[in-house]
Amino acid sequence: MKYCEINVLKISSCALKRLSIIYYQSNLNYQVRVCTPCLISLELDNFSGRTPFLENMVLLETARVDLGSSCEDFCLNYDDFGVFCGGNDNACENCVAYNDGSNECVLLGGISNAIHLELISQYDIFVFTRDLKQCPTFSKVKTLLLNEYWCVAPDLDPLACILKNSPVLEKLTLQLFCTGGDCVEMKGSYSSMERSSAIAEHLKIVEVKFHAIGKRVHKVLKFLCTFNIRFSFE
Repeated sequence: MKYCEINVLKISSCALKRLSIIYYQSNLNYQVRVCTPCLISLELDNFSGRTPFLENMVLLETARVDLGSSCEDFCLNYDDFGVFCGGNDNACENCVAYNDGSNECVLLGGISNAIHLELISQYDIFVFTRDLKQCPTFSKVKTLLLNEYWCVAPDLDPLACILKNSPVLEKLTLQLFCTGGDCVEMKGSYSSMERSSAIAEHLKIVEVKFHAIGKRVHKVLKFLCTFNIRFSFE
């Protein structure tokens, strides 16, 4: 489905194998639930409205989720240091509405069985960050692509959390840039047999892509080097 409008409570199918929803709009003030337990491929890209709730997809192999700028689940008080106001007394109206006391993951729980995973988000959207508070184990994921959203918060907590919960990860790609422009790529690998328990023992390749080395890129490279990953330019 592409360039469409979805105004239903639930998308449900026990037979559907592939689902691609690109540039869709929902005018409903609640989350559309997606129940497709036999899905093997999912693409959710640039939607307008509330983030859909993904129920568990046990057969999922490939998933790409891109929370674009039209997503309405964003923090009004988000700052440039990667901090959301959350559900505290000074929270913005969006964060208060989202803080319903539920312990369910909106997106990550449903796609946690994927083997190949791409997770992209605008900085001020809090869905992935909220899901990480109940972070599932990505027990099958072998390739993982993340954008700069995962590397903005203090101490790189989102990145550290998802790496810790991806025990069989083999390849990590970090895209630390906006679209367009020339891209520099660095590839990393372990420099010794000594491995950290905070990162998958199967991890063989780390790719970091960026336009130029700035403070954020330097911070990410320094963080990855703590796991005995050493980089070289491609």
